[in-house]
Amino acid sequence: MELKEKIVKTAKVCHIISKVLYLLSFAVTLTFIILAIVLPNTNAISSMTHAETAVMFSTLALYAFILIGLLWNVEGIFKTIASEQSPFNEGVSHYLKKVAIFVWILAIVPAIIGTALIKSICPASELNFPVEVGGIVAGAVLFLIGWFSKYGTELQKKDDETL
Repeated sequence: MELKEKIVKTAKVCHIISKVLYLLSFAVTLTFIILAIVLPNTNAISSMTHAETAVMFSTLALYAFILIGLLWNVEGIFKTIASEQSPFNEGVSHYLKKVAIFVWILAIVPAIIGTALIKSICPASELNFPVEVGGIVAGAVLFLIGWFSKYGTELQKKDDETL
């Protein structure tokens, strides 16, 4: 039982940390939105045009907004582990798959939207928002772990039923 207690205790600590990060991401999103509105009018970034500055901080706000969804689901993983007293349950598998989807969204969507905006507003701009290949791979790994976790849940149920 000592290992189970360590897992639950760790999940509780990670739940608190992920909740704090989740709340901080709200503040970061709001900050980037404000910067996207205010900075283009101040010439604070002399190497960028007004439109490039607005698009840059708008894209950063989009990243931070997507991060809110990702962290909400990460928080859900740890909350479920702590409340269910086990990492092998349907909730964890479900949240892991959702985290994978948010990682994919975070790797692809801001790059596409940021690049499309900058190319439509400032065609001569050198700004580029690359697709994060590492994020795509990480999302695939997380999705597979969620799938394996579901199998672990089924094995756990069978083991509990035989006792």
